[in-house]
Amino acid sequence: MSDPARVQTLRFERVKLASFRNIQSAQLAPSPRLNLIWGDNGQGKTSILEALYAVATTRSFRTDKLAQAVRSGELQARVSATVSEGEFIRELGLKQGLRAREVSLDGKRPKTLVSYAVRTPVVVFHPRDLELVTGAASERRRLLDRLILYADPQGAEAARRYGEAVKERQRLLDTRGVGAAELGDFERVAAEHGARFARARFEASERLLPELLAAFGSVTPAGLELSARYLPGGSQNPEEFQGQLRARRPEDCRRGRASFGPQKDELGLDVDGRPARSDASQGQQRLLSLSLKLAELRCIEGTRRAHPVLLLDDVSSELDAHRTESVLALLQASLGQIFVTTTRPELFAGSVFAASDRADFRVENGVVQRL
Repeated sequence: MSDPARVQTLRFERVKLASFRNIQSAQLAPSPRLNLIWGDNGQGKTSILEALYAVATTRSFRTDKLAQAVRSGELQARVSATVSEGEFIRELGLKQGLRAREVSLDGKRPKTLVSYAVRTPVVVFHPRDLELVTGAASERRRLLDRLILYADPQGAEAARRYGEAVKERQRLLDTRGVGAAELGDFERVAAEHGARFARARFEASERLLPELLAAFGSVTPAGLELSARYLPGGSQNPEEFQGQLRARRPEDCRRGRASFGPQKDELGLDVDGRPARSDASQGQQRLLSLSLKLAELRCIEGTRRAHPVLLLDDVSSELDAHRTESVLALLQASLGQIFVTTTRPELFAGSVFAASDRADFRVENGVVQRL
């Protein structure tokens, strides 16, 4: 757990949206703590969270194609934000056209999109995140890889180089078979970077799992037990890694993909001794997926030394008032800025946040009004 005295506060101070989804124009002056965004379904609540996420990360959590966020009939969606981190202020800008994207940091183009994204850490929880529990292992691997971006940039670079080497190895297997002379060279490179990437994944899991257990225990009924473990699909030893790739050439040639390596990693999650993916109730799965996101937030907080902004989309849809209050009590202790969308603002009437620490926004037909 991070020492709160040494972690900077990170806040959206002002946000402007134009031609983003169904929002023609909007300006927000958020609260530094809780921001409740409410209204009926289909009015534009999630679009506000998407805009915050996009201007911070250059990506969308709703689609792989951010161009879909451009308002119908318009050529460009625009989001700008003033962000404070301790005593420092920075200006973020995003212009998303139908074909091109332009990003700015204090009016200048950032060196890389990755360096831009880690400057303003944002963690989002939305209904599709149930797939963190119910979906394929790749969903859980992506969570670990987000932690690697903040904690181990060299590990993230090793992941990129490993992916390239494995792709070339597979191309050789597919086109020239298991006897291709160059296979050994690509396997050596893949083993070197794959072992480094495997170490980064392992270390990310070592940070995540204790935070996950703590978060799950805070939002679930007493007596519900979570077991979580990291199941590696590769090796941190380059020699062992290379030997496995060499031995598995026939199998990988037949299957059309590598059968050994970090792409086979998994996070095993059991609730009361049974696989959470298949046997937990939907309510338990939802609380577990939320716990994974809270654990992600805690890990980034400890690595980045700043409280990430937390975006919760429709978090109360399947939680009763008591569970919603438990979640809010846990969030209050995080000290970070929070944005929550809901169709049921009454669940937050008795919020643990003081009136001075929250702001309410109503969204109707793409029009945002602070109450």
